[in-house]
Amino acid sequence: MHKNLYILISILLLSACGGGGGDTISEANQNTAPDFTGIIDYAVDENTLDIATFQATDAEGDNITYSISGDDASLLSIGGSSGILAFQSSPDFESPQDADQDNIYSVTVSASDGQLTSSLGIIITVNDVVEGLGGVNMLLMGNSFFRPYAERFSELALDADFLEHRDTIVMRGGVYGTPIGLWTTEDTNTEIKQILDSGNIDILGMTWYFNENNPTSGFSEWIEYALQNNPSIKIFVHIPPIDFPADWQQTAEDYGYNNIRDLYGYLVSDLTHKSVIDQLREIYPSTEIFTLPTGWATFDLVDQYENNLLLDDISLFGSYDDSIFRDTKGHQGKIVVNTGALIWLNGLYGVNLRTNDSDTGFNTDLHTIAENIMDLHDQNYKQQ
Repeated sequence: MHKNLYILISILLLSACGGGGGDTISEANQNTAPDFTGIIDYAVDENTLDIATFQATDAEGDNITYSISGDDASLLSIGGSSGILAFQSSPDFESPQDADQDNIYSVTVSASDGQLTSSLGIIITVNDVVEGLGGVNMLLMGNSFFRPYAERFSELALDADFLEHRDTIVMRGGVYGTPIGLWTTEDTNTEIKQILDSGNIDILGMTWYFNENNPTSGFSEWIEYALQNNPSIKIFVHIPPIDFPADWQQTAEDYGYNNIRDLYGYLVSDLTHKSVIDQLREIYPSTEIFTLPTGWATFDLVDQYENNLLLDDISLFGSYDDSIFRDTKGHQGKIVVNTGALIWLNGLYGVNLRTNDSDTGFNTDLHTIAENIMDLHDQNYKQQ
């Protein structure tokens, strides 16, 4: 009898476990992976951190955690709960850090409910943007062999999208426009000091001249004063061409040189860099001081003129618009001013002149002439 009772109880237990009721309970407890869909191709501008925010949903209402993996995952981060995907440091189009170095970053974004995971493979393309938006505040002071370049440079800076570029130009003629002339003349001394007193000048530009007995005369006075309220100011010295072009050959020979280009090379390297800039750097070791060899533009254009290489109808002497020189003193014609101002654009704002599309008004490729001049300029005396 005990045996029959045992059999009955076993049958009842088996009956209780059978049928459709067991399948219904299993289905109710089944987990599903997060529903994760979205855009897989993104494009962002360089210097941008945030990319996108990812959102997955879970049918069971489980908390979702986000993570990333893949070739470029170490360069990005994602909020574990927020799903915000971003670069860890701003990408630079000119210096790509992705695995292929092609400015296309690949990662896999995953969403997990703790048990199951869904993933999206995405790519982020970094776009090049026009850099140069911004600009600095400059004080530019000199004479008639300085002013035309300063004025044209201001136009080029704005045209190159340095929209915050500002400058104040203070000019006087001849020796009165040299650093020592501006320092010792009461009206310009007062005017320039008031500008520097504002404390917002980023770059001070002066024209070169040479005082054999005291090469830093005028330069050191202005730098000393400028640093009082503008401790981070940068200084540049514009090196003009040699005047009276009709006498160039004789002038070169008088100084013991075969031609005017050799003499100007000596003027740049010895009378400017070694005699003036190096001494100023010793006096002011924490101040950046550099040069712009604007005068090479004149010599290069004269060479092209003499070899019939200019693509414009340009005279050696004549009017401003269609000549290299507009008087015997050697004041610059428009073609010289445009080339010199491009040298400034490269030297002061680092613009690649071979890709700059500013209209010079001439068929002759002034951009390449200016770029070549700056390529040959001593690296130690360029803006760093």
